[in-house]
Amino acid sequence: MKNTSTRSGLGERIISFFGLSIGMIALILTLCLVIDSSFRMVYPFIPQISEGLKLSISAFSWLLTIRSASGLLSPVFGALADRYGRRKIMILALLAQFFGLTGMAFTSGWGSALPMFLVGLATNAFLPAQQAYISDQVPFERRGRALASADISFSLSGMVVMPLIGWLINNWGWRVPFIILSALSLIALLLIWWKLPATEKRTSASQTKISAWKILKRPNVLASVLVAILLFSGVGVYMTFWSIWLSADFDLDAVGLGLIATVMGAAEFSGVILAGLFIDKVGKRRGSLIGLGAAAIALGLLPLFRGNLPVARGMLMILGLWVEISIISTFPLYGEQAPDARAMIFSLVSLGNAIGLGIGPPLTAALWGWKGLAAVTSVGGLFLLLAFGVVWTFLRDHPPAPSPVLGAAKKVGHE
Repeated sequence: MKNTSTRSGLGERIISFFGLSIGMIALILTLCLVIDSSFRMVYPFIPQISEGLKLSISAFSWLLTIRSASGLLSPVFGALADRYGRRKIMILALLAQFFGLTGMAFTSGWGSALPMFLVGLATNAFLPAQQAYISDQVPFERRGRALASADISFSLSGMVVMPLIGWLINNWGWRVPFIILSALSLIALLLIWWKLPATEKRTSASQTKISAWKILKRPNVLASVLVAILLFSGVGVYMTFWSIWLSADFDLDAVGLGLIATVMGAAEFSGVILAGLFIDKVGKRRGSLIGLGAAAIALGLLPLFRGNLPVARGMLMILGLWVEISIISTFPLYGEQAPDARAMIFSLVSLGNAIGLGIGPPLTAALWGWKGLAAVTSVGGLFLLLAFGVVWTFLRDHPPAPSPVLGAAKKVGHE
């Protein structure tokens, strides 16, 4: 009885702190880990995967832009998630990821464009639905922690999965990780179907004829999308340049790059933990400003330490920490800009993220070929500083009062 009572008390404390049960956190974290690993694995291994696909690094960077172009469909999936339910869209996303990853494993050259697009479509459909799912269930004062508990998956993918992928590439070839992750996508799909409970209620923007355009006309929503574009343009630079740089300057192979990804993933994990513990107390807006400012400074200073691998590794860790804090802090801030249509606002933000991630890789490749590391980090730092300015000017750290039209949205139906 005492052990049962202790477990019950621990569970209640976890729910009180995160707003979610430990079982729910573990399930969502597992699902996100499959999505994030599939999305992230192309960045540390750009030299190896581009060579395997028989594409130059510059051409491969455009393949990443094609993947990001799938974000143009994010508002469509946001509206569908508001109308038909978050879980259905997450299942559809994982099905698209299965076909995309399978296609990547058995194509080459520009034939991989469609499979890469499908992998991007999976990310841009899944994450807004997942974020809306969490936001539906967790009160505002604990939402930052709840969203952070799911976002740990991105750093875990760097810490745990990327070195495994590096080992697989070195020993079995670049196609094997795509095959394994395609199988895991099907397993994750079944987990949603069998284990993820339905939300009690959901907003339905479509049923009150609220379009993405009407929501986007709100100044704070438009500013949120602009922040997403600027932030993820900087993130796109951050995720793309380091493997190209370290391969060129230090001749690292896939295993070496995987180990660097582990170090960066550990830093990002620390950023998630710090943001999860303090963001609801410090404030989402203030946390966003601190993270964006510190990340811009770290990125701008990086060329000063390029000749020394241990120091460069340390600077990349600092950069990863602050980039992750920036991302974690902004997501709950976005969610309150249109609380009556959360899946829609997250899908619009996802569109902004996709535009930024589409800009980052080809711009990085072009800047690297033009002036090298200093040009890349200067432009990346500028994106982050501009995002800082937009957050400072337009976004606030409290739920806005609903407009007369949007305020009429009702909670309807059960999934």
